[in-house]
Amino acid sequence: MPHEERLIMTRINRLLHQLFLATILTIGVLNITLAVNYAVPAGYQAPSDQKPPSGYSDSSGVR
Repeated sequence: MPHEERLIMTRINRLLHQLFLATILTIGVLNITLAVNYAVPAGYQAPSDQKPPSGYSDSSGVR
């Protein structure tokens, strides 16, 4: 009986270890994705010949 219990505990430990690694990997991938998505727009520079909005597309909020 103790041998069977040891096998069950080993299987449970392996399953928990795999679940833990999958969770850590998922969190890492999401963090990298978020970091890249926030870093790319932060480096945006408007073209020097870009004009401000005018007329009906004015973004001042006044109508």
